[in-house]
Amino acid sequence: MSLLKSTAIVSIFTLISRITGFIRDMVMAIFFGASIWTDAFLVAFKIPNFMRRLFAEGSFSLAFVPVLNDIKATESKQVLKQFIDRIAGSLLAVVLIVWMLMEIFAPQVLSLFAYKWIAE
Repeated sequence: MSLLKSTAIVSIFTLISRITGFIRDMVMAIFFGASIWTDAFLVAFKIPNFMRRLFAEGSFSLAFVPVLNDIKATESKQVLKQFIDRIAGSLLAVVLIVWMLMEIFAPQVLSLFAYKWIAE
């Protein structure tokens, strides 16, 4: 697949995603309006979305894919499987540690994502 074709496919699906996200926001505004419940819903999804961006779409994936392709092209399937297993285990360990810390420090985490909710 050519670079232009793959770029066009990603761009089209990104545009579709943005449009459907806009429609979702309009529907939420129509049905729920601006209320404390809508704010709570949005904050509840802001934290996991931040984690997804941090661990799944960030620099990790930018660094992982080229290395994975290089190992796939030059090494055996056993080495490739071992590499994937080690990366998956390491990522799992990091995510579990971050998750536990976020559970322990939940009030502080909430104050980072919803700083206007802090009682004065």
